[in-house]
Amino acid sequence: MDFKSHRPQIVSGKADKYLKEIARSLKRVLIKAQNAFTYSALRLSDEKAGELSSALVEFAEDIHNGIGIWKSLEYYNLEFFGTPLPLILQQGERKEEKELNKYRIWHLLWVLYSELKPGLILSPTHQDLSGLVEPVSQFLETRFKRIPKDSGIKAFLSQPNKYGWDVKRKLIWLGQHSYLFRHNFENYALKENEGKADIPTIDDFICQENTSWSGLGVIDILAALLDITEKQRSDLRSWYERHRAFFRVLAVNGPEIEMMNLINDKPYTVMVGEPNLFKVRQVVFGGLVPWDDKWYWSGDSNVWDALSEKEIKELKDNFLQKASRIAYRYCDQLAQKARKMAQEYYEAFVKYHGDDLVIYPDGRSMTEDWQREMRQLIESRSKKAAAEKATAQAPERHKVEHPVPKISLPPEIMETKNGIGVYYNPTEGQEIVHDFNFVISGLKKKGINLDKAERELIEGIIVSDNISPGFIKKLVRQYGDESIAAVFLMDRTQHPYYLNYLLRRYKGHFYRNRYPSISFV
Repeated sequence: MDFKSHRPQIVSGKADKYLKEIARSLKRVLIKAQNAFTYSALRLSDEKAGELSSALVEFAEDIHNGIGIWKSLEYYNLEFFGTPLPLILQQGERKEEKELNKYRIWHLLWVLYSELKPGLILSPTHQDLSGLVEPVSQFLETRFKRIPKDSGIKAFLSQPNKYGWDVKRKLIWLGQHSYLFRHNFENYALKENEGKADIPTIDDFICQENTSWSGLGVIDILAALLDITEKQRSDLRSWYERHRAFFRVLAVNGPEIEMMNLINDKPYTVMVGEPNLFKVRQVVFGGLVPWDDKWYWSGDSNVWDALSEKEIKELKDNFLQKASRIAYRYCDQLAQKARKMAQEYYEAFVKYHGDDLVIYPDGRSMTEDWQREMRQLIESRSKKAAAEKATAQAPERHKVEHPVPKISLPPEIMETKNGIGVYYNPTEGQEIVHDFNFVISGLKKKGINLDKAERELIEGIIVSDNISPGFIKKLVRQYGDESIAAVFLMDRTQHPYYLNYLLRRYKGHFYRNRYPSISFV
């Protein structure tokens, strides 16, 4: 790794020049230690060992200089789990008073290994992991005693936060280059964009992605470490809900423009700086985020010099149909309407099935039952609409016919023969797990003698972005959590909050504002 490439380029500190050599020395310590590992799970290539040594040195720099990145993580952990170092310390437990202690390094290593080796399920008490902590902590403590407390990173993050772009500059560095997030970003870019770090990929990651650090995003950590007001902190943590829409330029006033959101017909004052290249009547498609009662562009954008009212209506209708969840961020009435409808659908589902979780033997039986359920719902709504119309107008016979739409599902669901679990999330809609019989049989085994399919399916529902904490908690209430603990190598007696940790870590996005998957035109 090019150590210098991850440093802020505009400032430096007296201690910066020592860090690269310390990282080289630590790499030798890591390689020597891993040669004595009992198992191969934690052995790293020469390149990965270099990346890990650099991250550890930057972590020590953070603690040594009081930069605040790691302490921000601990702040949230304490709020979420009752301990700053989940799965390493018990709730309310404190082991050492010194700042650069082995328990912090232990938690750092445990999470970082899952990013350096994606897909790795690692016990926090793994023999080789616990054996690595001691030599690393001793090395860092010894070397940093002689290092002056003057960090370029601290100087960079301490710069003023007057404008939104001042904050955005820090957010980009923290997400792309800090020891805490850069491996998360690399894995995200590889998954979402073949490893390309273009503007949309960077902006999506730093603003909305939740990470393996207790499910927190880059915006959360930056909000906690900056010296800003509570209002500014709230603004920054809301940047995952970028107001992405079509905007018309109404006026250009120096470094500001007045714009109208064409989706919700509300005005925005947008800071763009100098030179201001926008023109009145232009239509811009992009995302805006708030900072100090002004708005700032975030991510990529498209500009049209002029659009007809017909073209704008078509764009608006298409947007509301395909991106309704984005529109609900700033269209309160539509969001309330969608939530009301989602609640009606949820109640109808529970009334029809008697529960919010239904298990089908296969894809065919599920499809047939869905058709019956949909027909019943449509007939019920049609009768209600006809009755309301008859009451409002002259009494006459009404016959409202609505054909039942044909249900089309992915082949992997339709062809499933090993059970399908359907949970109705009252906020968002249905969540589906195929091969659900393996999940149930695995949970019923209470963590004993799980086979490969059971382990894979239980792991899958925990790490899935599409399965909500509500679904998991429903299963745990019915079948217990022993098998989840076994799959993730957790000690549920020592750390009873472990399931909350797993749900936060893998499903952090469910702990933010969420919206129904219902569209209106």
